Amino acid sequence: MRLRFFGGLAAEADGSPLEIRGRGQEALLFRLALDAGTTVAYRSLAEDVWPDDLPEDPRASLQSLASRLRRALPAGTLEAVPGGYRLALARDDVDLALFQDLIARARRATDPAAAAGDARAALDLWRGDPWTPGDGFDWVVRDLLEDRAHAARILAALGTEASEPVRTPPALSADASVPAALTPLIGRQRELELIGEQLRDERLVTLIGPGGAGKTTLAFETARRAPGAIVVELAPAAPGEVWAAVAGAVGRSIRVGELVSTSARDRVAEALAGRTLLVVLDNCEHVSAEAAAVALDVLRGAPGSRILATSREPLGLAGEAFVDLGPLPDRDARELFSRRVRAARGSAPAPDEGAAVERIVTRLDGLPLALELAAAKSRTLTIAEIDSGLDDRFALLATGPKAIEARHQTLRALIDWSWETLTDAERTALRAAAVFPDGVDVRDVPVIGDAFDVDADAFDGLVDKSLLRRSDGRLRMLETVREYGIDRLRTEGREAEFRAVQARAMTRLAAREDARLRGPEVREALAWFDADDENLSAALRCCAEQAGLEDVGVRLVRACLWTWLMRERFEELQSGVTRFGDAAASLDSEAAVVVRAIALLGTAFARDLDGAADDSARRDPLGAAPEAAGAPARGSTDARPGEPTAGGLARFEREVPPVIEAAAVHRSEISAAVAPLLRAILAAAQNHRPGAPWSRNVVIGNEGLEDAPAWTRALISMLRSAIAQNGGDNQTLGVESEKAVSMFRELGDVWGTAFASQMRSEWLQLAGRLDEALAVADASSAGLLGLTSVTDLVQQRSQSIGLLLRLGRLDEARARLHESKELARAEDSPRAIAQTDMDAAAIEIAVGDGAAALRHLDAVAAEMLPSYPDQLIAWSRSRRAQALLLEGRADEARAALAEALPAAARSGDHPIVADVAVSIAGWLATMGRDAEARRALAAAARLRGGADASDPFLRVMRERLGSDVLLPDAAAPSSRAVPDGDDDVAALASLLA
Repeated sequence: MRLRFFGGLAAEADGSPLEIRGRGQEALLFRLALDAGTTVAYRSLAEDVWPDDLPEDPRASLQSLASRLRRALPAGTLEAVPGGYRLALARDDVDLALFQDLIARARRATDPAAAAGDARAALDLWRGDPWTPGDGFDWVVRDLLEDRAHAARILAALGTEASEPVRTPPALSADASVPAALTPLIGRQRELELIGEQLRDERLVTLIGPGGAGKTTLAFETARRAPGAIVVELAPAAPGEVWAAVAGAVGRSIRVGELVSTSARDRVAEALAGRTLLVVLDNCEHVSAEAAAVALDVLRGAPGSRILATSREPLGLAGEAFVDLGPLPDRDARELFSRRVRAARGSAPAPDEGAAVERIVTRLDGLPLALELAAAKSRTLTIAEIDSGLDDRFALLATGPKAIEARHQTLRALIDWSWETLTDAERTALRAAAVFPDGVDVRDVPVIGDAFDVDADAFDGLVDKSLLRRSDGRLRMLETVREYGIDRLRTEGREAEFRAVQARAMTRLAAREDARLRGPEVREALAWFDADDENLSAALRCCAEQAGLEDVGVRLVRACLWTWLMRERFEELQSGVTRFGDAAASLDSEAAVVVRAIALLGTAFARDLDGAADDSARRDPLGAAPEAAGAPARGSTDARPGEPTAGGLARFEREVPPVIEAAAVHRSEISAAVAPLLRAILAAAQNHRPGAPWSRNVVIGNEGLEDAPAWTRALISMLRSAIAQNGGDNQTLGVESEKAVSMFRELGDVWGTAFASQMRSEWLQLAGRLDEALAVADASSAGLLGLTSVTDLVQQRSQSIGLLLRLGRLDEARARLHESKELARAEDSPRAIAQTDMDAAAIEIAVGDGAAALRHLDAVAAEMLPSYPDQLIAWSRSRRAQALLLEGRADEARAALAEALPAAARSGDHPIVADVAVSIAGWLATMGRDAEARRALAAAARLRGGADASDPFLRVMRERLGSDVLLPDAAAPSSRAVPDGDDDVAALASLLA
């Protein structure tokens, strides 16, 4: 067996090619080949095969991959050995390994002639760029390039010319009848290899792809390698002229005796009889049916012939094999563009033009012809001007080389050629697809086709004609083709019409998927929303900009509302409700009721009820505070409702009843929750005590819930448990969290179960059932994986870290922290990164290292913005005080507590106030005020609804002070004894003063 990687992947055994399928098998073979004959460890293999996303069980995944690869190789070639796998090949049988061995020998050689011989032999192996199986093997290419440069230096030192290695050595002699290449071929080595393999196995191969992808270039390159090949250029042929074009090409290429036939078809049959050759039918798309009939006749009449066709759509013959030519890979596209720029202006793009080059290559989809047209503009324009000019790409690329055929002279002409071959239905489908920036899920094509009054088969026709590409279950359009479709709509004056239809279609689809979000299909539904994010944004923009689409906008906001909440995309939620809240005032549909209710809830939570903006409350509407080990729980609200005025409250009282009445008429899982929520908030606002957060005493009643859907009742229980946790009502927290978890599990709602489980874990922690609390918290985090934002997921994991600290399992807590950091950094989320620093500070406090904790808290302070909520400010100052006490800096600790307590009180969050109380107790104990420290701990227990006997800070301080003064009272009440906690806050302030 021999393996070749220079110039493309080629594997053969006993003279026959081997077929290696899939990136995984290719990567495994490549990695083993680099160390042919040597065992490669499991870890090294896994890290190189999956550089970005290791599977959960790498060894099992490797075993499965090796099993499949083994079936493609000769028996005994791939061996499983202790510790890893080995490719049983000599290094001389692998060109990359032989190349490196020759270079290594040249480096060691003391005889200059011997060194030169090995260097020359190595360079002779470099017959094209080294092939790699994608990401993760850049280090191999770097090493090979370094070795090649060293070989060149060896030869140069000896005065021997080291010419540039030939990119693609001809496997076969060129034929004079095939047009010579005007420029070197860049990239496409894998496609060339595949064309060769397909032609060896099949008699008809069609090279398909969009216009400008380079199909003709590859077909001609293949023909140059096939002696006697005949090239038939069909671009100039009109319907009925295909046989004549073939006969003309045959007559120019084959000299035979006197041909007695008179028809073109018969002359071709007579000329090809008994011959073995390749016939290239180039540019078949505009005469595809006739080209297919000609190909069939040739294949039947000349058994020794093979046909390579190029077309933007299949010929549709039985036994037809394909090579699908997509855009150039990024590296090849950049090289092509840079070379053509150098040819146009005399210098390649400068390093400071690299970013613009990247954008140009991306915006032109890596299409070779488009890149060539754009590069030609560098003779008169800068790279930056070309980049900005692509905003109107068809105007910028409106001229090209005059010597080439007209359809390749401009970007518009390139796609016009395809447009002319489309049916009316396909043209409608193309313009429709153009207004879906994310492409279209193949399962949604019937709905979209119905919206645009076109059969779904029209979209399949665009796939066949290479104007749409099927990838990962979606139909996608090259950006250049999409812009062409938009340009057509603008020219026809129909852009607004098509965008309105798109908005209605997306609304219908989003409503379908929203119904799946609250149940066992939540992951599939959320994946749909993620994949169609840009489509939804485009639809919302259209509804906001076009008159008459207000009702569609309301329905679309309603359909997106739950996924925005799940993903914590509060800005989009706020924007949607703000845009369409007034349109929902009609309350004539379920969507209008829900959107109007959310608008009213936003008024209550994100603004003062008199309508004045409350900056502190506008921080994270309907969100949750970042939490850490002992930080604000997920159920806490960042928004701090303002002080209601008579006018604001009167308006709220006036607007709420109609919404409640309409919710009873337009019943759904979400609308059924509207009435009890609005009643609770209205009552809290009406009965608030001046100077205190009116939301403190929100109590959700049972009115209207008797016949509510099960999911609604589960949601209400979850909200009640969150409110209870926030208010230190431990008894209600226990009852309602148990109900919510049970009901959500029965419904199969993974998301609801996960959030309810967090509240359950909070209760279990206060009940002293730490192992159970950890198991429930871990299940909550696992359930939320992939369902919520990274920030929220990191917050969820913080609860487990806090429990591990209480259990004394420090190593596991640090391991969890490392995982959270990797997650936060991968998403580059500032809030999530700040959360991990808070977790790290909690861990250092638990081990008594105040200095290390302060370093992490300093990092949090650097990330914190003025818009961060009072809970976070209070929590971070409380932890700073704890770290300072561990460092013996009592005065500074008191100053931090003087900032923490007012912020905690303003938040109205009892667990946060309780956390500050614990820190105050630590300060008092340090100052020798033992009786007052006990009073502070008792206040903390009342505020929290129970004593947190396992608090890590208290444990460390007891060890430091050698006293049980900071041992919480196990008999502390299980529900708060003080209704609002204000007396406790006042007492704590007095103690601190």
